[in-house]
Amino acid sequence: MPSVTTTTCSVNFPAQYEQIHINWESIRAEHQTDYDYISFVSIGLQELSFYHKFTGNNLLDQFRASCFEQRGTVELIADKTLPVAGTIAEIRTTQSPDGYFYYFGLITINSEYGYTIIADCDIAVKDFYEPIFDEIWQSLQYFGNPAEAMQQQQDAITALLNKHTPATSTAQQPPTVILPFIIPTNEQPYWQIGKHHFKLIGNLQAHISDGDGALFVKIEAEAPNEINPDNSDLISSYNNRKVYLQFYFKGIYNAGIPTGKFYFEKERNEGYLTYLWKGGFNYSQELTAEVTLEKGWLGLEGHFHQYPVKLAVKLPLEQLNWNAYYFRTLEEMQTATPEVIHHLWLINPSTTQLQQALLPLIYLETLSIEFPHHHPLAADFTVIPPAVQYLQQLKTLSITGASALDHLPGWLGNLQKLETITLQGSQVASIPPSIMQLPVLKKLYLNYNQLQSIPSQLTPSLETLLVSNNQLTKVPASATQLQSLNIEHNPLQQLPAGLENIRQLHLELEKKISLLDYTYKGANGQGIMAYDDSHFHAKNNIELLHLLEAGIKNAALTEFKEALINRARASVALATTEEDTYATKGNHRFGGLPDLPVGTPYPTFTTYQEEEKGMLFIAQINCAAIAHLQNYLPTTGMLYFFIEDLDAVAPKVIYYNGNELQSAKDLHITPDFIYEDNGIYTPFRAEAAKYASIPSLYNSHRLYPELENMEEQYEATEQLEKSLHSLNANPIHSINSYVFKQHDTPEIEAVDAKRGKPEEWMVLLKVSSDPKTGFQFWDAGVIYFVIHKSDLERKDFTNVYCGLESS
Repeated sequence: MPSVTTTTCSVNFPAQYEQIHINWESIRAEHQTDYDYISFVSIGLQELSFYHKFTGNNLLDQFRASCFEQRGTVELIADKTLPVAGTIAEIRTTQSPDGYFYYFGLITINSEYGYTIIADCDIAVKDFYEPIFDEIWQSLQYFGNPAEAMQQQQDAITALLNKHTPATSTAQQPPTVILPFIIPTNEQPYWQIGKHHFKLIGNLQAHISDGDGALFVKIEAEAPNEINPDNSDLISSYNNRKVYLQFYFKGIYNAGIPTGKFYFEKERNEGYLTYLWKGGFNYSQELTAEVTLEKGWLGLEGHFHQYPVKLAVKLPLEQLNWNAYYFRTLEEMQTATPEVIHHLWLINPSTTQLQQALLPLIYLETLSIEFPHHHPLAADFTVIPPAVQYLQQLKTLSITGASALDHLPGWLGNLQKLETITLQGSQVASIPPSIMQLPVLKKLYLNYNQLQSIPSQLTPSLETLLVSNNQLTKVPASATQLQSLNIEHNPLQQLPAGLENIRQLHLELEKKISLLDYTYKGANGQGIMAYDDSHFHAKNNIELLHLLEAGIKNAALTEFKEALINRARASVALATTEEDTYATKGNHRFGGLPDLPVGTPYPTFTTYQEEEKGMLFIAQINCAAIAHLQNYLPTTGMLYFFIEDLDAVAPKVIYYNGNELQSAKDLHITPDFIYEDNGIYTPFRAEAAKYASIPSLYNSHRLYPELENMEEQYEATEQLEKSLHSLNANPIHSINSYVFKQHDTPEIEAVDAKRGKPEEWMVLLKVSSDPKTGFQFWDAGVIYFVIHKSDLERKDFTNVYCGLESS
């Protein structure tokens, strides 16, 4: 994937995102056709104070609250986490009643700054794009000084504005009053900016969007020859003199004629009924204008800073398919006949008016009713209007925020074309069995209710069931048929066998382990074999035990002696020493190329572009050379460690128990063959020593509660750690060690990905950023390879987990 870089971050985008714009510390990418946007992604540096205006007791709550307001009215789909840039990103996905999927993400890099992602697509292609959004988000790498970058950005914007806003009286100043739009008497379209007349080009694009039911209008023009793009403060130099304005309008239906006035202050409208995009203009130019839809015309009066803007175009009304339009108000509906109204999205409707308004809408396919922010009218919405039962064409029913609604009527089962039902933020305690007889129901969203049970038989067509934040103690066996299930934040006591096999199962890890068959089946799928767990613990090595006891005593940490000794691991430290010239084969090596077994090809993988590329070599370990330092690795042979790249960190570990090695200098592998941009690192030899590894006390209250009170004793802990390295150990890289992570542990990550219990997994190799080899894993991060102890005993390295953590 091509990499796009600002002064503080880089992001990789798939090839379909052809329109990529960099605005200082923000990157915006668009996947679009000639007629419409398909997907949009924006990633950038963000001051965390931005979230303080949203409700919540902490940053996470404020971030999640912001997701409900940044893109108008939306419904929660799911919350999840994802490793991004060496930390854990919080992600919230939502959908709008008009059919858009939104993906929000946040990582913090310090107390003041973080990075955010906002992405969207049509809900119909969510399953295709969400993994792409994950991949783009996980490609983020950040560096540099965020405070300096933000200040430079502000200084640059100020300088640019000052440059293009001369103080002399000869400059044309923006008008203080925006005049009303008047339809041209000659009915000829025009676009004038300042004294320049722009030539309208192509056919005006206007249609009702299938995704959100909005009126889409795109107006394109060509700048006159007197404007030099290379020396212009009005248009950019990279778009061949072409410019455009693009609008989305909602709430504009009036007897088949788009009607309304919309005011944009620096391209932003305070409501949720319209959006404006521009292209081809200089970044410094921000449009302030009033846009008028009247009698089949679109008119604009306003200014780009010092340039007055006037625009008039006639809309091709015959091209508008109003059956795809989403009506927003009862008043808007009154100008339409029932056969026109197929989609209705109402916010805070009057319950008394709603019943009568719905009765004639026999063609309605989508009904969305929403009461955001605990609106007082929500208290009046105690039942779903009976008129809904007569809407036999209804495919989507969505009701959110109806806090007084406490039951679903059984007659919903008569709406045979229902595909999606959303009821979130209510008090519903049960699901009528009739709903589970709907023949084409695919999605059922019932988060944030009071559900105590789910019908035993789910309709065979159901694919997605979201029931987080309810009162469920169990789910039926039929739920195993689902493709996606969210049952987080429920007092669950039992779950059916096979539920763990659902492709998208959202459930707390501890409940997965305790309530499901989360046993590890072995790399070969044949189950696990016995292993001696005592080999992994420092207390079972006399030399390390004595080292621990002496260190604990000298650091005055005797009150934690038992806990520290029980937690300490028998680890192997590996420190790079001198550059490896490949003069010998089979030694410990980090970076460079491996001494592969004779006849073994260099590992490759197929990229998303269907190219075969080489994996990134990380290290090779001579097992015989460290057999005297530990008792858990094979006593002979070689281990080789590879990953695909620093984004996916998909691993490959090769074990070879033999002596026929091919020297790295004979591999003839070039950096261009390696997929990762770093290509081939500088090779370094390494020396090994044993030591006792103790856990990082960050998050000890959750991970190691018996050591929680030790967390504040920094100096004593540092003294203890240094004493445990006294056997000539320098754990730049290490085996069977603890890894500092901000949230969980590598072992917990491995369980979440591959099952089992955390204590059954061990860190096969931790590799740190190392200036000698050139390892730079994001921001001074570490890579860790994790293996199940049973697979290690079996010498099967085909199911190793790999992760990356960065500060």
